[in-house]
Amino acid sequence: MCVSGAEREVSSRALWSKDSKTATWVHAPTGISFPKSIARFKQKSAEPFHKDGTAIFSYSDDRGAITLYFGDRSLEGFPGKDDCAPALRDNYVREMLQRDGKTDSEISFRLKFQSAGRRATGVGATYHFVSFPEFSGDPAYSEIGAVLVGDSLYYYRATFIDKAGLRDLDSFFQAICMKKI
Repeated sequence: MCVSGAEREVSSRALWSKDSKTATWVHAPTGISFPKSIARFKQKSAEPFHKDGTAIFSYSDDRGAITLYFGDRSLEGFPGKDDCAPALRDNYVREMLQRDGKTDSEISFRLKFQSAGRRATGVGATYHFVSFPEFSGDPAYSEIGAVLVGDSLYYYRATFIDKAGLRDLDSFFQAICMKKI
């Protein structure tokens, strides 16, 4: 799933191509692919040409949802050459905590990405919200992670109703060439 060799319908808009047989979107420079399903998750939306230049792919299963974002570092507000994944994660976490309320645990971790000869590391954090607004005030686990691959920022937000959803998330990441280290 990390790199597809199938025949593709190529779009000149952004360096994305779509496999006509599987409906899998592939970012050519990194080899990152977004098929219709990954592990237990089904794709709910695919926007490789979002109006702000960011690609957005959403997946869900019976425990929760994952939204993946893929954009150029400068369009995301991080020009330069330094690793901006920690800053992106910190900004997202700050907004998430303001919007979604009180947490009773936080676990930080590193991420490793490897696909199509490209390697990168990044950062992430998992939070347990005691009352999550989008889940009718029930508790929830929410995770944010970011990796800088060349000049492309690859980041996600995942939210689950229970801790078992985090194990499902690990399977999802293995399929998209990313893992927690």
